Amino acid sequence: MSKEPENGTPKIFKIKRTRIALNVLLQLLAVLLVIVMVNYMAFHHYKRWDYSRTKKYALSSATRQVLGNLKKPVKVTVFFTSDPNTPGSDIYADVLNLLKEYQYAGNQKIDMEVPVNPFRDFTRARELQAKYKFGANENIVILDCEGRTKFVTAIDMANYDTSGVMYGKPPRLTAFKGEQALTAAILEVTEEKQSRVYLLAGHGEPDLKSDSMTTIREFIGRQNIQLNTLNLMDSAVPPDAKTVLIIGPKFDFSEREMMLLEDYWAKKGRLFVAEDPAALTPRFTAFLNAQGVKLQDDRILTLQKLAPGLYNVLKDVTAVFLDGNPITSRLKGVNTQFFGGTQSILLDQKAVKESKIHLQSLIEAAEGFWGETDYNVDINAGGRIDFDPKKDHVAPLTIAALVEKGGLNDPTIQVDSSRMIVVANAEFFNNDQLTQPNVDFTMSSLNWLLSREELIGISPKSTELFSLNLTEAQLSRIFWIVLGLIPGTVAVVGILGWLKRR
Repeated sequence: MSKEPENGTPKIFKIKRTRIALNVLLQLLAVLLVIVMVNYMAFHHYKRWDYSRTKKYALSSATRQVLGNLKKPVKVTVFFTSDPNTPGSDIYADVLNLLKEYQYAGNQKIDMEVPVNPFRDFTRARELQAKYKFGANENIVILDCEGRTKFVTAIDMANYDTSGVMYGKPPRLTAFKGEQALTAAILEVTEEKQSRVYLLAGHGEPDLKSDSMTTIREFIGRQNIQLNTLNLMDSAVPPDAKTVLIIGPKFDFSEREMMLLEDYWAKKGRLFVAEDPAALTPRFTAFLNAQGVKLQDDRILTLQKLAPGLYNVLKDVTAVFLDGNPITSRLKGVNTQFFGGTQSILLDQKAVKESKIHLQSLIEAAEGFWGETDYNVDINAGGRIDFDPKKDHVAPLTIAALVEKGGLNDPTIQVDSSRMIVVANAEFFNNDQLTQPNVDFTMSSLNWLLSREELIGISPKSTELFSLNLTEAQLSRIFWIVLGLIPGTVAVVGILGWLKRR
């Protein structure tokens, strides 16, 4: 390029192409660096929100607390088959989506292996089966922390309604409880020591190894709790006892046993008591009375009308969980059943006010039940059971209660205290009577007794069917919007742009 000066001699301007090229290169590198930095920050520092209607995969604060406190990495291997005949295959997607939330909340302490399908990853499946010793047709999640392993089966993560099986219908998924099972398993493999719980023996209590205790024994084991047997005639309560279970004693305690039990209670002991209403245990009953828990001499029942003038005595009690406490807050309003004989509990708040003992009802009998004091009437011999307001006990009828001595009313402040759960029915521990709500109540009670509040409040996510019902007019409107309005708008904008450029 040149410019004609006044004296007629052209002046030449040189274009510095090297400088321009270098400038463009630096600009490209800067843009590339910004893109890399933005992607890095987005990958390592991002936020997730759950805007779904049911919030099915949103983790509870309890699980986030457990994951946030992890000090060691946990390797998670998902081993699922695609065979629909294998139990649990219908929750495969739920398990994967939930584990992604665990990875996000785990601060890189949750390492999940790509899901292993035995039909596609045959070699890897054989390696896992040989290492962890499980069957080829099982749907499980394997958690491994420095050699400590735990299996969580698909059945552990779901509730099924099997009422239609006898009619040829498959089990129906009613609730997904993967968060409960996985959080408990993570806690188990990361805790250094197991919590030791002792089942009292020597008074007609069920044997720890009996068939009737298999279900509750299995659920307790899943909570990283070691269950042992204790006989107070042989020794005192061991120092490592986190909780003592007293389930349905049929015979009374000796004076020495009561002295050992009271000494354990006074030293911030933890007790889970399930009383047998038919048993005569005056010494043990006096101990409960001293804590403000008075077992009333009655049986909770109601009358079921069969025909005009014909009634049946219903002794299986329908009960409801109450709110206002950490144990049953998530079960509020849920109905459950207590089979066999059930007596009512009177909580005497005034008697223990000076002792600073806190009493609270956890479960109450449903509407229509009363506490019958003449429960020994022989109906076959012409006896009659009717509600008598002068001597029978009326609602509300407490079936289960908590007792805490030495605690504070502020739930945010943790102090060591004596704790006890009392249930006025011992049959609900048996396999045949152990319903799912009672299992959840038992596990929450044990975690409260063990001061593991972080495991309380993780509730199952119920499955909900959602249908979108549209009228013909609404369907027609959607049709014309999708196939007419939207493409037409794009076409008009394009034509206007073309005409303007012309």
